[in-house]
Amino acid sequence: MQGGKIVQWMVCCLVMLSSQLAAAADKPVVDVYLLRHGKTMFNTTSQVQGWSDTPLTAAGIQGAEAAGRGLAKIHFIAVYSSDLGRARSTARIVLAQGRQQQLPVQEDARLREWNYGSFEGRPDAEMWTPLFAKQGMTFDPQWGNWGDFTRKMSDSAIAQAIHDADPRGWAETYPQIVSRLRAGMQDIVSNAVAAGGGNVLVVSHGGAILSILDTLVHGQAQGADIPNASITVLRYQDGQYQLRKVGDLSYQDAAS
Repeated sequence: MQGGKIVQWMVCCLVMLSSQLAAAADKPVVDVYLLRHGKTMFNTTSQVQGWSDTPLTAAGIQGAEAAGRGLAKIHFIAVYSSDLGRARSTARIVLAQGRQQQLPVQEDARLREWNYGSFEGRPDAEMWTPLFAKQGMTFDPQWGNWGDFTRKMSDSAIAQAIHDADPRGWAETYPQIVSRLRAGMQDIVSNAVAAGGGNVLVVSHGGAILSILDTLVHGQAQGADIPNASITVLRYQDGQYQLRKVGDLSYQDAAS
């Protein structure tokens, strides 16, 4: 009799588990392709570029075109972009390469890069050298040791240090940054879920993408690098995010 009850209990558990798995499988899946814009003038001259904006260079256009060719076989149901010109231009180049120009680029200021306040337009070294020095590191203008630095200093600590160092106090705080990025992503994903799921392209910025990851999949991308025109993929289903790719350039390799 006791053995029979155990078998019954196990059968009930398996039935419940199967039901739960089936219910989860019915939930829409949204794959968010976070694309960093192509290389710009300030990226090339090593100047601070947050809310300030400079155009894509020839290399930046080529990188966006390569990413677009690499993503050409992916059907996007929606495309979003920061309202900064470098992101908008990258989004349009990618869509042209994939022959999906019919999709409107929905601009959203919440997807902007960090606001670096009065450091904007100044040499990168002016803002970053003191922060690297506090970690016992030397700042590399070509960002060769960026991952080592972010493994030592969190996004929130970096933002706070920049805000504190800004003589005018204009630089965003980390709560301000993550608040707008989280709200923007929530709306993007909610719209995709309402449409039944699918692939969504979001063109944003290196710091912003790292903050999105820090917010939605905390700790999984610590020390990651987000090169220009690279792809980072987040999968959303039933309230959960899964990190699938970070700073991936293989799309460009496949296009060459």
